[in-house]
This record gives sequence, structure tokens and C-alpha cells, in this order.
Amino acid sequence: MDDSLVERAREVAIASHDACGHTRSDGARYWTHPERVVKTLAAHGLPPEVLAAAWLHDVAEDCPADEAGSRELLARFAVDFGPEVAALVTEVTNYFGSEATMEQKQARLREHAHTMSNGAKWIKLADRLDNITGMVGWSPEKKHRYATATLLLLEALKPWPAGAEVLAGQIAGAAARHT
Repeated sequence: MDDSLVERAREVAIASHDACGHTRSDGARYWTHPERVVKTLAAHGLPPEVLAAAWLHDVAEDCPADEAGSRELLARFAVDFGPEVAALVTEVTNYFGSEATMEQKQARLREHAHTMSNGAKWIKLADRLDNITGMVGWSPEKKHRYATATLLLLEALKPWPAGAEVLAGQIAGAAARHT
């Protein structure tokens, strides 16, 4: 396994999210989220390119101030981490801007889900598991909306990559508790 690729992506993700001042809804530093996503993917034996992309999966969406900055960052990832990592990050990145509603973001994600590669689907599934189980401080109404969107996303991501059925089941179970 190319540990240096994963470690470099880890360093960039931590530095980027810390520089943006991001935190999770529970107050934790934001990069703890991609860290959990990577651990989930590593437990399923995903390759270093997928793990590196998982570290970076929210950086291009959340750290630039605008869509142009997001595109610049994605281009830099191709140089710094190689075309496969950059392509995976691009597949799971949707720049919406602060004006987009959760429903708009979720609808666009569902439209795109069926075109995702298996590596991107793995990242999105692990990302969604962490998000759906970490809705600390969310209102019951927001949890319900996100859980409903999650169940729709699971359908849109079919066919799931080989071996992802258990992960998808965990997500569905967590979402069902909020619908």
C-alpha cells in the first residue's frame, strides 16, 4: 500500500480544514469526519488511491470561497496526488455555494450517483454512514429530511460496489431510525 500517498492526503485535509476553521456539529475539528470515512474504507480493504481521495473528499467543496477556487484545487490535486485520486475527488465533489438548500444538494447528488465509479461510490457510502450517524445537534426535522434523502441516495447509488452491501445496510438502518 502506498502509505505516503494516504499520509500526504491526510496532511492536506487536516491543514485545509483547520485553515478554514471548520468544525463538526458536535464541535469536533472537521477533519475527524474524513478520518472516520478513511477508517471505514480501510476496514473494507480499499486501495490507497481511494483512501487518499476519502481524506480529500470535502476539501474542494468546503475550503475554497467559490466554484473557481474549487476547480483550481481539484486541478492541483491531479498534480499533487495523481489523476486517479483527483478523478475520485472530482466525482464526489459538488460545489453548490452557500445559497443551495440541502434538498437541492441532495437532488443533484442523486442525479450524479448512477454515473459514479465504484471507488467514488465507496467514498460516498462511507461518507454518508459517518454523516447519518453523526447528526449531533440537528433538529428532529432536519434529521428526518437528511434520513429521507439518505434512503433515496442509497437507491441512486445502485448497483453498489461488490462488498458494500453491509455498509449500505448500516446506512439504511441508521436512516430508518430517523424517518
